[in-house]
Parts: sequence; C-alpha cells; structure tokens
Amino acid sequence: MRRTICLSVYLSVSLGTLCLGQTAVDLSKQSKSASATPIQVGATLPSTCTVGQMFFLSSAAAGQNLYGCVASNVWTPQAGAGGGSLTINSGATSVGTRPIVSFSAGLGTLLAISDTGTAISIQPSIDPAVVSTRAAEQSGGALLCNSASGSATTYTCALSPTLASYTTGMTLHWIPDVNATGGATTLNVDTIGAKSVKLSDGTTNPAPGDILAGRSTRLWFDGTVFRIAGPVGPLGILGETQPTCSAAAHGRLWYVAGATGVKDSLSVCAKDATNAYAWRLLY
Repeated sequence: MRRTICLSVYLSVSLGTLCLGQTAVDLSKQSKSASATPIQVGATLPSTCTVGQMFFLSSAAAGQNLYGCVASNVWTPQAGAGGGSLTINSGATSVGTRPIVSFSAGLGTLLAISDTGTAISIQPSIDPAVVSTRAAEQSGGALLCNSASGSATTYTCALSPTLASYTTGMTLHWIPDVNATGGATTLNVDTIGAKSVKLSDGTTNPAPGDILAGRSTRLWFDGTVFRIAGPVGPLGILGETQPTCSAAAHGRLWYVAGATGVKDSLSVCAKDATNAYAWRLLY
C-alpha cells in the first residue's frame, strides 16, 4: 500500500508544496520469506539416507567434502565438490564410480605415471626381470646358465636375471665347467636348491662323458629333477677321452672315426657273464 504525504514548506516566501513518497512494509509477510536449512555435517557418512539428501563430510580432503544420496542408502561424491566422479567399466560391466582411479602394475609390467601440468601421463612398459625380451633371446642370455663350481658331481650355475624359483617345464642352456664323473649328479641354480640331473627318462644317472665341460647341455625341469633333453649320442665322435667302462657307463656306445683308408670303429660298454665290464667292439 502506497501513501502520499504532502507537506507545506514555508520560508521567507512560499516555495510551494513538497510531496514525499513512503512504502509501507508488511512485517508479517516479510517474516514468511524462504529460508535455507543447513546441510548435515559429520566425520563419517550416515549409514542410511534417502534420495536427494546432502551431507558435508568434514573428514574428507578439502574440495571433496560434498556427498549426495543418489539411491536409498547410497552416498556419492558430487561434481561440485571438486573434480567429480568417474564411472569405470570393464568391458560392458560397470566396476564402480569413484572420485579416484588407481593404476597398479601387474606381473611383468611397469607404469610410469606423471602430471604434465595439463594432463596425467601414463606410460606402460614391460619388466625385463619378469618378461623375456627378443634381445635377451637373441643373445642367448635369458636361459644361459654357466657353471663355475669346480665340482664334477655337485654343479652350480647362475642366471641373469636371478631365478626366483623352479617351475615345471622350464628349460636351461647349461654349460658345465668340468666333465662329470658320472653317477648321482646335481645342479643348484642361483642357490635355490640342488636338483638331480638325469637322462631324458628322468631316472637314469648320467654316465662319464654324458656331461662335458664347455659344451651346452639343454635341460628341462619336470617338477622334481632336471632332465637332459633328447637322447645322448655316441661318445667319441667329437674327440672325447674314452671313459672307463663301468656300471655307470653301462650300455654307452663309443664311436671312433677312422682316418683315410682305416675303417671306423663302434664299441659298447657291456659286461660278460662274470659281471666284468669292458668296451666290446661291435664294428
């Protein structure tokens, strides 16, 4: 309601009539204007909520305090609280929605993560200590195990990178440092533990001449012992020194190539009826 009040002003002469306007305020209506209800505050999110409720989490990092109830009893950080949330899918399946995404390197992988100032840079690579590389395979170094133990029965060798454990089916390119004397023989790789070395059948011990210094011997681990891969060929063909025929060399062949005009010879280590072992000429 607007009222007009007119006042007559007189000085030494009449200046006319001054009219002032005044607005009446209805205090009863003013007190009924809209008011804001304070948001709930606490150090932990309530266990229950209804859709539309808001909560200020005082224990959260600054700028990440505001949560909204998006479904019954489900609180979600709000975008207005600083940064928002990101929904992560695995294929077509949703993993979840969170304001933080964590990257973890899996077995054989490495992650270099940095902030460029304008973006987060993620550079994945392989871990050469776990994953074999083409360069390592081509150099032969990935499986190469050189011995330097000085023993003809209890060998040791080392791989690079260091072997963590024996695995069924694993292979080695083993180079002994001395000739094996034959019989019970073991190999200990990177001090993991000594394992028996057997012929390809997994039960027969090597004989003298089966394991020679400086010659690569391919081994594979069957879960219990190292087996020499493939059959052992006739000795002597590469100029080895003929070992004594004994029970350890029982059944081994010995081949000698003859010079021009001289026939080759082939012998076998065998025993007679008296159990006497000797090289028996076959050809």
